[in-house]
Amino acid sequence: MAQVQDSSANRYEGTMTAPQFPAGMEWLNTDKPLRLEDLKGKVVLLDFWTYCCINCMHVIPDLKKLEKDFPDELVVIGVHSAKFTTEKETENIRQAILRYEIEHPVVNDKNMKIWQLYGVRAWPTLVLIDPAGKIVAAQSGEGLYEPFKFVISKVIETFKAKGQLEAQPLKLYQEKKGQQEKLLLFPGKVLADEKSDRLFIADSNHNRIVVVGLTDKRVKEIIGSGKAGLKDGDFKTARFNHPQGMALAGDKLYVADTENHALRRVDFKNKQVITAAGMGEQARGFNIVGRGRGVSLNSPWDLERVGDILYIAMAGSHQI
Repeated sequence: MAQVQDSSANRYEGTMTAPQFPAGMEWLNTDKPLRLEDLKGKVVLLDFWTYCCINCMHVIPDLKKLEKDFPDELVVIGVHSAKFTTEKETENIRQAILRYEIEHPVVNDKNMKIWQLYGVRAWPTLVLIDPAGKIVAAQSGEGLYEPFKFVISKVIETFKAKGQLEAQPLKLYQEKKGQQEKLLLFPGKVLADEKSDRLFIADSNHNRIVVVGLTDKRVKEIIGSGKAGLKDGDFKTARFNHPQGMALAGDKLYVADTENHALRRVDFKNKQVITAAGMGEQARGFNIVGRGRGVSLNSPWDLERVGDILYIAMAGSHQI
């Protein structure tokens, strides 16, 4: 397969026909199975992923940006090729789609047939198919937004000039339709503090922290506006982005603000949220020593406080 760095003269037109999807597979976020032959005229981007993979999670925001960049010409299809047995179950994949807020079609490649047809070797892998149904680029790994944006724009330019581009967006069913509003939405972590009689809940997909009394079960505080973002401020206006693990230190609660790649500090005395560490962007490579606000973090997922030391489970770089 050609990689995104391919510099050949015809690099924006593929030469190898993309294998068709096998029949009989289960699909999500679409009311019918998709066929590549029905997508002629579209630029198609296949995302080979599995929902346990942190690197695959890092690709999702890039896919969303590409879908926004090319809303009419590009069709993204997730090919979920399971790593573990439970990941083969369609309902588990559906829940992952809802949790990660994926809106493009996903096919359950539970027996890795599509994976094998395309010669994929690693999660995640992106494969780009041109409007003629030919493979034009492929690359494994994350952090590929810019190179794929460039190549997709060139493929669109090439096939538009040839009159072979279909620019009508697909109308697709989405799993999130019909979902009832819930008090908690995919809460990722909880922290119980018997001393203060409080239970802290990371209401991850509502982008907030909910504080409940351990004894009376009543909601004591809601921290965060509910809108995704990185914003310091009071409890009503501060913003988180899919927070996870927490650690309590006196009247302050530290929060692993996972998709903001940041560590947040909740000050209960002054009713304020501030950013204690992280720069709001994913660190590339391993983390380095430095002052909190000057060091990039990589999907901090959980916290543990021991004395004056705060340990961070840095899921994105597989570090503590």
